Amino acid sequence: MSVKPTEIVRKLKPYIPGEQPRGGKFIKLNTNENPYPAAPDVLIALHQAPFSQLRLYPDPLCMDLRRLLAVKHNAKVSEIFIGNGSDEVLRLLFQAYLEPSETLAMVNPTYSLYPVIAAQIGAKVEVFELGKNGELPPFPDLSAFKVFVIANPNPPYGTFYQPEILERLIASAPGTLFIIDEAYVDFADGDCLALARQYPNAAITRTFSKSSSLAGARLGYALGGEDIINNLYKLKDSYNVDYMTQVMGCAAIRAHSYYKETANHIKDDRAFLTEELRALGFKVYDSQGNFIFAENGDGKSLYEKLKKKKILVRFWDAPRLNVGVRITIGTHEELLALINAIKE
Repeated sequence: MSVKPTEIVRKLKPYIPGEQPRGGKFIKLNTNENPYPAAPDVLIALHQAPFSQLRLYPDPLCMDLRRLLAVKHNAKVSEIFIGNGSDEVLRLLFQAYLEPSETLAMVNPTYSLYPVIAAQIGAKVEVFELGKNGELPPFPDLSAFKVFVIANPNPPYGTFYQPEILERLIASAPGTLFIIDEAYVDFADGDCLALARQYPNAAITRTFSKSSSLAGARLGYALGGEDIINNLYKLKDSYNVDYMTQVMGCAAIRAHSYYKETANHIKDDRAFLTEELRALGFKVYDSQGNFIFAENGDGKSLYEKLKKKKILVRFWDAPRLNVGVRITIGTHEELLALINAIKE
């Protein structure tokens, strides 16, 4: 007889990541990975790192990384937390500020990990439906909720919400923690970093997975007031970011020119793919991420058709989303292959 897990685990519906095919050669446009390799300087730093260091534990506070990020964002080192991917950062923020009796507020559709983390804590979730083009709905008094989380740009549509709109929400509920997930911000026309500096109830999360091409390394961070950051350090694992990842992260920050260039390529190809699919009759949302959401009325059939042609896109069998697919912006050649496959 097996040992019975907790009630939370028994009821938990886990997060389901995008497919990671092991066999066959696929064009992979389903998990918002960067189509370009990590910067050459990152690989050089990795090869030049003293491998004798691997016998030692890594810096538990990631001080080199935090100093570089502090300079990049004109912040204090004490206002930055480094995590094992932004998913860990989000989990620790929820854990630090959500009691089981309290409620997370979020929009739908969005990153589907948010309600999973809340459920792991035992917290409740209140969902507000976005408008038909991804716009924010009218919200009630948000002070009724302990935490409000929003991705900006927001997947799967890619909508970017102007900082002044989010600032009004933050200012309206000083007792609510507002988490702005900026995983895709380097493909957008703005950011909300100023809000995390100005308001003690706001925090920004970011990742190295998307624009920095380090999804396999698992590296993310939070920027917020010192009280918020100190609470995350109370909760984190002792050595949550390994030595080699810290080396790669430092090199990636220094390689900002390379990553700006690749982000610009992705933005250009995002505009190209949007125009091409709209010409084919798709509804394509205005996206500021490294992806688009394209609706043709039957997302499942399109997903299956493309998979047979060795092209993976993301399909959700869920209301609002089952009418289309999310497509990661790959290389221009990959997008041409996608368009040709759709036309066939």
